[in-house]
Formats: sequence, structure tokens, C-alpha cells
Amino acid sequence: MLRSFLIDHARREFAWGTEDCCLLIADWWRANHGVDPAAGWRGTYSTAAEKDALLAREGGVARIVRRLALDVGAERTSDPRPGDFGVVRVDRKHLGAIRAPDGKWATKSLAGLVLFTPIHIVAAWKI
Repeated sequence: MLRSFLIDHARREFAWGTEDCCLLIADWWRANHGVDPAAGWRGTYSTAAEKDALLAREGGVARIVRRLALDVGAERTSDPRPGDFGVVRVDRKHLGAIRAPDGKWATKSLAGLVLFTPIHIVAAWKI
């Protein structure tokens, strides 16, 4: 299921508010649990400036993902496995990402779906 989910999202164009790094993990949660943890924010921003305003207002990616994970009852993990999700730091940026089958992390960026090895895992939750 994870592999097909990532392939499907790799085919979709990046778009703020509908197809970005945090909504990727919200889509993954919804695919596994039937609940959209980001329903209240989905579609409320459509530009980088609007995203930046949302992040400033809400305290950044890490705080948003923590809040959404808490809201849906996701369990924290210090040993993320394929399919688990989290916040990773790359080049001083926090990104929402999913642990991929190969052990790398997948995120949605302006360049599309990207697989990478993060510098630091800020926090992770079991799917």
C-alpha cells in the first residue's frame, strides 16, 4: 500500500494547500485510518506567502504536525519504520515526511516527490 501511495503522489504536481509536505502525511493518515487530520487547513492557503503566514501563526511545521498527530491519537516512536511519518530537518528546514520502504524519507516539494536521508529526525509517529 505504501509503495502505491507514494507512486500516486509522485504523479501529482506540487500545490500549496492541496499537495505539499504536510498534506502528504495527512493524506497517508487518511488512507490508513479514514480520518483527515488536516481537514481544517486543507485548501486554506495556495501560495508560498500564505503558507508562510500559516506557519508563522501556528508555530511552524513541527508544531503543526505534533498537534495533528496528537489530535488523531498517533503514537510517538523513536524507531520509525516504513510507513511511519514525522518531521525531519533538511538544510535547516523542517519538513513533513513519510518513512519509505527503502528506509529513506519521502516528502512533497516544489520538485515533486523526493526521497532523501534526513540530517535529523525531529519527531516521528507510528502510522
